[in-house]
Amino acid sequence: MGGLSVTKHVDLKIYRENLRTIKETMTPAKVMAVVKADAYGHGLEEVARAATEAGCEVLGVLDIETGLRLRNAGVETPAFAWLHSPNSDFSSAVRLGIELSAGSPAELELIAKAPGRAQVHLKIDTGLSRNGCRPELWESFVERAFELEAAGEIDVVAIWSHLSGTSKADDTNALELFESSVATAKRFGFNGYRHIASSPAAFALPESRLEMVRIGVSAFGTSPLTNVVASKLGLGIPMELTAEVISNGVISIGFLHGYFSQLAGLAQVEISSKLYTVTKIGPLASTIEHGDYEPGDVVRIFGSEIDLAPTAEELCELVDTVTDELFTGLKANLTTYSN
Repeated sequence: MGGLSVTKHVDLKIYRENLRTIKETMTPAKVMAVVKADAYGHGLEEVARAATEAGCEVLGVLDIETGLRLRNAGVETPAFAWLHSPNSDFSSAVRLGIELSAGSPAELELIAKAPGRAQVHLKIDTGLSRNGCRPELWESFVERAFELEAAGEIDVVAIWSHLSGTSKADDTNALELFESSVATAKRFGFNGYRHIASSPAAFALPESRLEMVRIGVSAFGTSPLTNVVASKLGLGIPMELTAEVISNGVISIGFLHGYFSQLAGLAQVEISSKLYTVTKIGPLASTIEHGDYEPGDVVRIFGSEIDLAPTAEELCELVDTVTDELFTGLKANLTTYSN
């Protein structure tokens, strides 16, 4: 991205504090810290270690490859992967203790064929149509899963699903279907735990917390609730993004760094405790209002609520997108961490 500085600063202490606050809110449910997409652009290995230090029992890694990356980095915390293809490395996952979702009979058989005894979360489709077993196939699917458990091929440790979040009524109906599916599984011997809520439902629908919730981008200082800022939930903002002044009116960040071009004319940046409007966003540099600053001065692109600069949430609201897209698309020259 060029030689000029665009730097992500991640305060892991704030991330750990966020997780502890969330754990307190969700108790007695446990918290799975989701670290997919390079921990939403915050750095997989560093964030996974911080989540473990904060007391999270499981890391949500999305895919086996991310779980293997953690194992290669020496992170031994239980990890859960739920997005597979027929060519996924199930053998390495089972060998290294990565727990696996099974959402179809074919997927279940592939996992069971891997050497060793896989730790499996069975997924029921509760209406979102996202990689889960269809309700009409659920009973035979569960029966087969417990045949495989009796044969020593797998352990069924959990049943899970996703909620759509489209309305409280839809989520309530999905919960009812989910509980009915769990009851069916119990007839075949299921005695594991349940998880269905990600951040929005975990905060807005307490009855969905069950034994575990999956917490992703909200732990990075993004509110999962409409019209409620993260600070009202006791959540801080771990990431600050800075650039530098190249010359009067030009700063060292552009759309190839992941700074949305649609922000031109809308966003402001902070230099030496003053705000300047961004007037044009180019590939590797952007123009701002002329002002009292010098080449090399630090430009805060976004930061915490105590800064003059906007927060990541505020930037995203300007262009009607979500912080997931901003965080995961950022391409900085440097990421620094504080503890």
